[in-house]
Amino acid sequence: MAVTAALLAVAGLATSVAVVSCGNGEKFGRDNEISDLQQVSFVKKSHKWYYLSQDGFNEVDLPQHAPQVMEQPWTEAVRIASAASLPADFAEGADYQAYALVNRLGLLAFSGEDIKLFTDSSYFSSLTADSLVFSDGQPVFYLYKSSFFNSSATSPDEGGERPFLLDFNSRSGLFYPLVSYQNLGMDTSEEIIGFFWNGESWTCAAKRRRDQQIEFKYFIWKPLVSLTDLNPALLSTDSFIFKNATEDDYKKISMPMLFSSAPENLKSLIASIPSEFSFYVAWRDGSGSSPVNYYQAGRGSSTLNAKGVSRTESGYDVIVFADGTTYLRMAPDGDISAFRLPLLQAGYSYGEVAVAGDYLIVAWEENNFYKTKRSGFIQIDLGEVIKKIRK
Repeated sequence: MAVTAALLAVAGLATSVAVVSCGNGEKFGRDNEISDLQQVSFVKKSHKWYYLSQDGFNEVDLPQHAPQVMEQPWTEAVRIASAASLPADFAEGADYQAYALVNRLGLLAFSGEDIKLFTDSSYFSSLTADSLVFSDGQPVFYLYKSSFFNSSATSPDEGGERPFLLDFNSRSGLFYPLVSYQNLGMDTSEEIIGFFWNGESWTCAAKRRRDQQIEFKYFIWKPLVSLTDLNPALLSTDSFIFKNATEDDYKKISMPMLFSSAPENLKSLIASIPSEFSFYVAWRDGSGSSPVNYYQAGRGSSTLNAKGVSRTESGYDVIVFADGTTYLRMAPDGDISAFRLPLLQAGYSYGEVAVAGDYLIVAWEENNFYKTKRSGFIQIDLGEVIKKIRK
């Protein structure tokens, strides 16, 4: 099936929403997907496709034309695990406006249309990288080992400190360990499987296998100095506050909240979506902390996932659903535009989202249940898209 890029024609939106419409508008099908859309092709220069490999990234005309790769569990595959825009408060003079963390490869840095890959095999080759956040404007992420899929993985420095958090210095182009598992009193059998960073403290979940059983534990720690000033070799218990937590503590801060409790800028961005529509959105509020998840139950038989980001340095708020349906608000006028990214073939979906200047970056993947095949990202020139919408 030929894949064409298309704008979403949306009827029934508020008068402040700019759309391309051919009269039929938007309908919500039984399977909870937007259907029967009138489509208008993007001009070719509005977008570029890229695929990822173990060696880097390359441009391609369509995702299905990327080289075939052996499918792997998502924790072991080369894929964009997390992406985020630089918090607007740190944008002035910054080298890059957005980042995408590529598992088993490195960090993609975006400055407008320009893209650069930074990597370090000592960290990325054998461990899983995930959960990109910011501290004082610097990208921070964590490393772990999936004991289920990767029993042979070892620490980058055999016998040394096993890194938990790393940051990236955009000036030097280097990665630096901030906190190790040992700093947090964890032994080699334990792995952190998730965290929530609220800008001040880290609420973590960890697990270990023991006698064919899995044990979980939860804890909260708060650095007493700037996170990016930490060093595993010098870090002591005097450098942070540590306390045990419960599963309920972790759930309260990490579980999805009802969409009715979402911030107004998120609710107004997708106010045109009917209450019958079931969706789950991971929303970055522009502070650099962990994304907050919201859920609308609706009445659909399936739930569509979305990723969103607010307060980008160029003033955009944007949400992208897994099927490519996109809602975009532009400062300073606050107008909302709705459009659809190029349709993907069956088995592919859109994922992580970031904005760099006037360019939207959205990850794509070819999936087979929990395994990932080909992966990459699309780069959209928002100026060209908006120009097309507002003709």
